[in-house]
Amino acid sequence: MKMVKSLLLVSAAGFVAVSGAQAADLPVKAKPVEYVKVCSLYGAGFYYIPGTDICMKVGGFVRYQVNYHAGTSLAAGPFSGTGGFNNRIQMPEVVQRARAVATFDTRQQTAYGTLRTYLLIGFTHDSNSVNPSPSPAVYMTRGFIQIAGFTFGKATSFFDFANNAAVAYNAGYTHVSSTGDTGQLVGAYTAQFGNGLSATVGIEQSRRLPTTYAPGTTATGVGVVGGLPAVVTTTTPGFVLGSAPTPDNLGGLGASGLSGMPDIVANIRVDQAWGSAQIAGALHDVSAAYYGTTGFFETNGHPGNKWGFAVSGGLRLNAPMIGPGDYFQTQVTYAQGAGKYASYTPVTTGTLQYWTGSSFGFGFLEDAVFGAGTDINLTTAWSVFASYEHFWTPSLRTSLYGSYLAVSRNATGNGLICAALFGPNGSVTSGATSCDMNFQAWNIGSRTQWNVTKDFYVGVDVIYQKLNSASLNGGAPVTLRAIPAGGKSGNVYNTADQDVVSVTWRAHRDIVP
Repeated sequence: MKMVKSLLLVSAAGFVAVSGAQAADLPVKAKPVEYVKVCSLYGAGFYYIPGTDICMKVGGFVRYQVNYHAGTSLAAGPFSGTGGFNNRIQMPEVVQRARAVATFDTRQQTAYGTLRTYLLIGFTHDSNSVNPSPSPAVYMTRGFIQIAGFTFGKATSFFDFANNAAVAYNAGYTHVSSTGDTGQLVGAYTAQFGNGLSATVGIEQSRRLPTTYAPGTTATGVGVVGGLPAVVTTTTPGFVLGSAPTPDNLGGLGASGLSGMPDIVANIRVDQAWGSAQIAGALHDVSAAYYGTTGFFETNGHPGNKWGFAVSGGLRLNAPMIGPGDYFQTQVTYAQGAGKYASYTPVTTGTLQYWTGSSFGFGFLEDAVFGAGTDINLTTAWSVFASYEHFWTPSLRTSLYGSYLAVSRNATGNGLICAALFGPNGSVTSGATSCDMNFQAWNIGSRTQWNVTKDFYVGVDVIYQKLNSASLNGGAPVTLRAIPAGGKSGNVYNTADQDVVSVTWRAHRDIVP
């Protein structure tokens, strides 16, 4: 027995010795390398790009929603564009939307402070859109550089204040200056004075609406016929029911439709524990080209150059005494010749309209209107937006929001539009003896949202909208020409106020906030 034990011990010792020798011949395992390091300089979610001192945060979201009574534009609502025709040709009752967005935020310390670049890319597919393929085009709505107080690129407008998208899924239906997802081309400088006080001045992409030539009668000028100079007589309606104001003579505009003169924007802002406040202003070029219509030349002359303007005041008050996270916000805007500052999205096309059976409501919003030999007449618009958001629990919240828009003109501007509507090529063929182009639009809505997790929520938004229409013949019946694009035949109609209720349900997941 002792001999057996001795043999087993010797065998075991030999095996261990051989194993150790073989292990010594194997390569030594390298220590793990931390290729991606957390960057804590700029908050959660940032990591160092390997081999650099640049910190990057990759974020984004995926969203699905269903809209009832959105018209043909989920962004602007049923009163905007051809959705207002309210028939089986132009207005689907239910629309689905899928949206996916990716964001890239990079930051780096330099001798001049933090150098930041920001990029947003994504796609949106609406079921009422006509896409060339099942895959809609990818877009980019943010791309800017910031350093030493300067901002260059496509960013949020420095005129904007109230964040309607934070409290409403139907944010685009409200009348406020917010450029929202679209953004603006900006080149601006922001000075920080301490204690949350700052001031910004810069140039931004022109928020251009039509400066419209509306003679309402025939106009004669030098044109080209058969390649030779000739006297040409043309009638330009300028304003036609069922469509946007005709932009016949936009100063500084080429085929692209973009103004060469940027808007000048400035603000003074304060951000503190109690909330925020801002005063902002903008100067906006509304100069026109030449009297006459397409085919006319500079020999016709032109009105003098003119600038419009917009001013606004905004206030946000945090209300933790009512509920943690509660807050109230409001913004009031007044504009002359710069209507898109009073209402950015709903009037993108320059018109609001809604048709119900034999009645319709409408309103034109142009920067200005002029006629043969007249000066440019600026259109006045003012708006107010307000909202309150209450947190029932940390994961359940409800907002109440609303807005109001009023548009008016002087007697000359009103008369020019009326003359265009009643002229030889106008929309009204008979029955009209009076015409008032001033109008108002307002809405009120509520959104309730449940955050299932910190990054995933579902919710529903209901909004009621009212259009206090411009008036033809005091609301009495008039005879209109056919509107083939809208499926409306020539018939007897009357102007009347219109209203509609829209509902949106949404599911949203943030990839990284």
